[in-house]
Amino acid sequence: MRIMRVAGDLYPAFVGGSAIHAHEISKMQASMGHEVTVYTSIWDDEPLEEVRDNYRIVRFKGITVLRNPIAPSLFCRLLRERMKYDIIHAHSHLYSSTVFCAIARMIGSSPLVITNHGLISQTAPMWLQEIYIPTVAKWVFNSADSIICYTKTERNQLINLGIHPEKISVIHNGVNTDHFTPLTNITPKKQILWVGRYVPGKGVEYLLQGFQLFSREFPDYTLLMIGKGPQKDDCLKLIEDLGLQGKVILRDFIDNKDLPEIYRQSSLFILPSLEEGVPRTILEAMACGVPVACTELPQLVKIVSECGLLFPLKDPEALAAALSTLVSDPEMAQACGRSGREKAVSMYSWSDTVSKTLDLYASLTRGRLVDKSHENGDGYFKSVSGLSRPEDVR
Repeated sequence: MRIMRVAGDLYPAFVGGSAIHAHEISKMQASMGHEVTVYTSIWDDEPLEEVRDNYRIVRFKGITVLRNPIAPSLFCRLLRERMKYDIIHAHSHLYSSTVFCAIARMIGSSPLVITNHGLISQTAPMWLQEIYIPTVAKWVFNSADSIICYTKTERNQLINLGIHPEKISVIHNGVNTDHFTPLTNITPKKQILWVGRYVPGKGVEYLLQGFQLFSREFPDYTLLMIGKGPQKDDCLKLIEDLGLQGKVILRDFIDNKDLPEIYRQSSLFILPSLEEGVPRTILEAMACGVPVACTELPQLVKIVSECGLLFPLKDPEALAAALSTLVSDPEMAQACGRSGREKAVSMYSWSDTVSKTLDLYASLTRGRLVDKSHENGDGYFKSVSGLSRPEDVR
């Protein structure tokens, strides 16, 4: 199958849930024999085109507004090539590149799939989202042939927005449970781990305030924060204001292949976010057998249940109490870690995520796969019958 993926961000230039998701699914689909091309933006000093992990990357220069890359050249290329692929898969309605895909679909293109990585932006001001989501975002979703949500909670959010229910498929986010594995017979460090971006929706200020309260009772614990973002300088100032120098360790980037060891070295994983989809970091921690402390976001309650503790949003005292409870009760923490590993393996397998996504593609492309041997500039489709497995639509 010929797959065009359109992602505003792509790992490793950008470290974030949707960026890693786009990279990992492209990598696995390519390893299964599919021809994958990713259209994305340029964040670092990268080539305009390259092949990496067996999939092709095409990057476009543009301007950035509220950390949203806007590249007219991507739109022009998309219009030219919109019929050359069996499927177009865009990530997040919050990116201009996904809006471009919706316009192309309205004009006429290959079937469009959009993955919802969380309805609310962690970066854009809420007043703007209150205008955008019920208008432009609603239209973008309804333009798609199919929408992927990670949970039933997110599906219900889209239905309440006015999206046609029959368009929405629930396919869980996943994690490579062969790569992210638990530590055995070694005691982790007295270290709390946070991985994310320094943006308003991540709740970093509440994390630091809560960690300060926690540190009064448990002064020998450190907080390791891994990530980049526009509010990192504000975070550094708050660390100084709270007197946490030496207790908070900041690292910009850890390669994905090295992350499992960082999880294994940590006693707990903390996620204080105000808005999320289903973050891979939660699933990675669970797969590594690390107990989780997380805000009570509706779509995460069932996921984190029995794998850690939940606390209210914007509540440093409750955050500190959750951390204190977990470190004070090693047996409970170990039980949460075991439950997290079991749940990650049984319910959040990455191979299952990719397989179900390919099944969805197949259901949309039956009878209209691109015949590459006769393809011209406008695209040419060959009728195919009897498709029953993703392997049949390569």
